[in-house]
Amino acid sequence: MKKFLRVMGKIIFILFTVFIACSLLIVAGIWGYHKYQDYKLGKYLKALPEDPTISTDMMVELHGDEKIGDQKMTIREKVDAGLNPYVADTSGNGISDWDAIHTYHTDPKKFSTADDGISDLAKIKEGLDPTKPIDKDSIEKFNIVDENLDAAIHTNDLNAKYYTYMEPYHQSELKEIYQPVREPVQFFNYTGEVELKLPEGVKNKKKLKAFYFDFDKEDFVEIKKQYLKNDAIFATINDSFPVYILDPDTYERIEKYYYFRVSGFQFSRAIAGYDHKVFIFKRAWRDSDQFVEDKYEDEEYGVTELSTGTIGPISAAFLDGVYALLDKVFQPLDETDNNWLARALLDYGTVMGTPDYVKKYSMPWIFDDEFNQEEVYSAKVIDTGFLSNENAFRFGNMLTPLGNGGICAGIVRVIERVFNHEEIEKELSYKPETVKSWLREHLGSKEYKSLSYNLEPHWDSYTFLNDGYLYGYRFTDEDISYIGKETYIDDFVIDPSKIDEPDRTLVKMLETQWIYANEVINYKTKPYDSSNITILDQVEDALANGKTLYASLHKGSGGHAVNIYKMEYDEFDPNLIRLYAYDSNFPYGRLKQEKKRELFMNIYKKKRKTEDGVEEYFQFDYTPFPSQRKNYSYNNVEKDHEIRFFVNDKALQENKKSASALFSPDKQMFLNLGRAIFPFIGSGLFDLEGLGAGARSKH
Repeated sequence: MKKFLRVMGKIIFILFTVFIACSLLIVAGIWGYHKYQDYKLGKYLKALPEDPTISTDMMVELHGDEKIGDQKMTIREKVDAGLNPYVADTSGNGISDWDAIHTYHTDPKKFSTADDGISDLAKIKEGLDPTKPIDKDSIEKFNIVDENLDAAIHTNDLNAKYYTYMEPYHQSELKEIYQPVREPVQFFNYTGEVELKLPEGVKNKKKLKAFYFDFDKEDFVEIKKQYLKNDAIFATINDSFPVYILDPDTYERIEKYYYFRVSGFQFSRAIAGYDHKVFIFKRAWRDSDQFVEDKYEDEEYGVTELSTGTIGPISAAFLDGVYALLDKVFQPLDETDNNWLARALLDYGTVMGTPDYVKKYSMPWIFDDEFNQEEVYSAKVIDTGFLSNENAFRFGNMLTPLGNGGICAGIVRVIERVFNHEEIEKELSYKPETVKSWLREHLGSKEYKSLSYNLEPHWDSYTFLNDGYLYGYRFTDEDISYIGKETYIDDFVIDPSKIDEPDRTLVKMLETQWIYANEVINYKTKPYDSSNITILDQVEDALANGKTLYASLHKGSGGHAVNIYKMEYDEFDPNLIRLYAYDSNFPYGRLKQEKKRELFMNIYKKKRKTEDGVEEYFQFDYTPFPSQRKNYSYNNVEKDHEIRFFVNDKALQENKKSASALFSPDKQMFLNLGRAIFPFIGSGLFDLEGLGAGARSKH
């Protein structure tokens, strides 16, 4: 018997070892496959074209002698000095670049010229020399108090005195579930100790705790360093997440749930009698001996079986590890918009709340009438209904003899105008409309004036002009018919003169629309403060009226253009907005290859203190693939890139009418010609102001 048990033990050990080895090989294979896919994506992104006509370099060439907004330095002066031409204050310390150089003789690139961490503005306000370092320990403590919020900061950090601000935080769902004992507060631009007074009559004060609500984790995190003193909680914070004061007894009643879903559809229905199997586990002291079973039937999604039970700490820790491993295996899924459809076969995760809330969260298709999954991630959504497999071409960005950096601007303009029910010119020959573009044509060698098209002879081939279904158009010329089927963009230069109709006229139309769009962006629109907060209101108004927008992304030597079709306010972070973008570098088929449904950019609403007061503005970050940030990103969070929004050729900007906008184009041209002495293309003498004026903002 003992011999038999020893043999069985060896067999079980060998089988277990083989199982572990196979599991590790499978995981390693999947990990390696995803690494290879990521490498291929990086290679693809590096090869994508960049349009040199949408760039900072082009702006300097055309508008270098002009100033943006109220700036005192010209664009060329700022670029030559290595400063950000799009903002007045490159360092972000509240002192304009001009004043830093000419008034205070500080370094406009540095937050702290003396490199002691204390900003130049704080020192100037305190009557100190901003070029000389000071000992922080020598600064006496002071108080920053907001009586309306019953919150205070006691510190000797001079930066806090001039940059920190406090705001109330409102989130009805969190308030209802967690019942905070006082109003939550966000502290911006501050790291250190804060004081939050407790309301009179609060019970169990000694048990109360301060928590962050972490926007990234969508969960509460107890602040490590905190104490109770004089009916207030003092907590040391290091982030701008809202600070909650919670009763641990209440907090502990809000359980953490684990959910796991496997969907086999017809396969699992034939084998086990259901389409979807969902498990929901409540975190408790021990594992449950039995499950509560429920069954739901839906005409569209089939049969769903739900099993609900409890798991103890050991099982919960095991599931945490399993979920972490699955996150690595299915990493591309994390880069989606978290919509449950992106995880058609498998879904898993954790969620805090009540049992009913967890059911709705993990099975949104069952509760369509009362629970919109999109609202889990959004406080508000403004959606035009744009779909990339209907309202955009099946092919993407392309190279042409003149548009050798890609003609994305032409594709974006056509998509925008067709979706917005604006007429596409049936016949168009490019004619320079400003003095600068006229000089470019006659003194340069680009021959843009050769760009023209006439849609009439092949009108019946372009049905999208009537029904808006751009995705239905397919190339028929044998040299390019594979584009949109096998590949979606190519480094092959498409010369319209060498392809057959109707593709020839379509490509000529996109190429002509490209140069026309760039005429609007570069020549008809004077550079302006493109980060003004009121622009976001105009973006929302346009989308709410069913209009897609044209977004022009500018960086060093090359830029890009995309369509904006949806706006989504984050459910928890009031300063985060997502703008969904159609990117011609990733048409529908190519996006499917990356297992993504949509691309979006993050918009961050910000405040900064200046010498004149508080300024509101926004930053943008268009990084569709976070792991490929160095290869494909347009942003002014880390870089000095710019974004401009247009609706039907009109720029969205702060509503300030310049004097020149009162003149007709002909009169303005006459005035510019009268001022001109030397006809240099790069001179700031030849430009028309105000022709790209945007809609009036709400404010």
